[in-house]
Amino acid sequence: MKDSHVSEMRAFNRFYTSLAGVLSRKFLNGKFSLPELRVLHAIAYAPGITAGEIVPLLRIDKSYLSKIIIRFEKRKFLTKKVSSDDGRAYRLALTSLGRREFAVYDRLSDDYVRQILTQLPDRDCEVLVECMRKITGILEGVRL
Repeated sequence: MKDSHVSEMRAFNRFYTSLAGVLSRKFLNGKFSLPELRVLHAIAYAPGITAGEIVPLLRIDKSYLSKIIIRFEKRKFLTKKVSSDDGRAYRLALTSLGRREFAVYDRLSDDYVRQILTQLPDRDCEVLVECMRKITGILEGVRL
C-alpha cells in the first residue's frame, strides 16, 4: 500500500460524503439524521432485529443507538417485544406510522440518487454502478 492510496481514498471519502449530503444535520432536508434513517432502514428490512444486531451492522455506538430507539418509541415509530431467545434483548419492528415515515425517506433517497444519475450518460451510470459493486466486493471483508 502506498501513502498516495491513503490520500486518494480519503479524498474520495470527502468528495462522496459531501455529494451524498451525509454530514447534514438533517438528511435530505427532513426531520432525521442519516444515522436515524439507517436505523429505520435496518428495522424496516429486518423486522424483529435487535439493537445488539444493529450495532455491528451499522457500526453504531450502543448508547447512540439506544437514544435513537428511545426517540422512535416516543414518536410511536417502533415497537419492542422481549426476545424469546434472550429475555434481555428486544425485537424491534416498525409500526404502521414508522413504516409510512420510512417510506417517505426511502422515496426521497431514491429521488436524490436519481437526480445524480440522470445527469450522467447511460454508459457512465453502468460504469459507476459496476465500480461500486467492485468497491463493495473489495471492502466487504474489511473488519475494523
